[in-house]
Amino acid sequence: MKKIKYFINVLAVLLLVVSSCLWYPQTAIADTKTIVGEQKSIGNGSVRTWIKVDEKTGIPDSIGVTLTEAALEGLPQEKDPAQKGSIKLKLIDGSPYHTYEYELMFPPKEVDRTAFTHMGFNWNPEGHGPLPNVFFRPHFDVHFYMATPDYRHQVKNEDLLDLKILNIEPPKEFIPVSYERAPNTSEPRMGTHYADMKSEQLQPGKFTNIFLFGGHDGNILFWEPMITRDYLTTKPNFHAEIPQPAAYPVSGYYPTAYTVVYDQERKEFDISLDNLTLRTASYPGNVYGVQSCLDSRMVNIIFKYREEKPEHVQIPKECQDLVPIIQQALK
Repeated sequence: MKKIKYFINVLAVLLLVVSSCLWYPQTAIADTKTIVGEQKSIGNGSVRTWIKVDEKTGIPDSIGVTLTEAALEGLPQEKDPAQKGSIKLKLIDGSPYHTYEYELMFPPKEVDRTAFTHMGFNWNPEGHGPLPNVFFRPHFDVHFYMATPDYRHQVKNEDLLDLKILNIEPPKEFIPVSYERAPNTSEPRMGTHYADMKSEQLQPGKFTNIFLFGGHDGNILFWEPMITRDYLTTKPNFHAEIPQPAAYPVSGYYPTAYTVVYDQERKEFDISLDNLTLRTASYPGNVYGVQSCLDSRMVNIIFKYREEKPEHVQIPKECQDLVPIIQQALK
């Protein structure tokens, strides 16, 4: 009997969260602390991951990487071997070039509430395809991966079957309206890239800083700023909104903006996803006629972190039929 009562109480709290069907004004986090994750050597410097959270609640506000200014020198060139802690991968874009991948983990406890799991920081000394005179410039791919490292490591492009799987598109609601699959961008240990095809950054000679999404086998794998080395040497102070999808594949904190900024005092570049906002999972267009509404991460956020009243939750309209049941249960 006690177990039944406990289950009813748990269900009532879960449903209470779903009843937050309105958008609440987001309150800026005033007092934050930065938790540093993994660090690796790159070039003559280093790159490290971090996450910024509210000091009192631990609610995440920003997630990113910091690249030291010294790292812009001594980077491996096309014919060089990989540095310690990185791997060298052949690009599958029709070019003869390679990419150098530095995989880093975010602080495990703090990243648990976000939609992301780890960082894939890639250095491309000759750039890459698919468009001529666009991305063939030395640049960094800053992959904020949502998938687990184990899943990502098995992403490959060795035959037609692999390519078919790579090009299975996610539900269109998981990609911003203006974004489309970029042809011939299906890379091992990454996935297929999606870009805003109307972006000026795709014009020949214009690429300096662009935001991409990535997928594999119908799943969203990453959100990605892509930034040239030359752009970083200008010591930018850049901040922009990220076009938002209509739905999110898993619950968690997602960014609404990103930043690329040089810190003169530290002589470092911060590349971050900002204004992290709690979203509820949704599976648009599924054939079952139901919504998940509360996946395991959202349950974890509610009970492990006691966030019964998240500040900024997007509830799928399909879940709002639960409201009368919630009201009845609360009586």
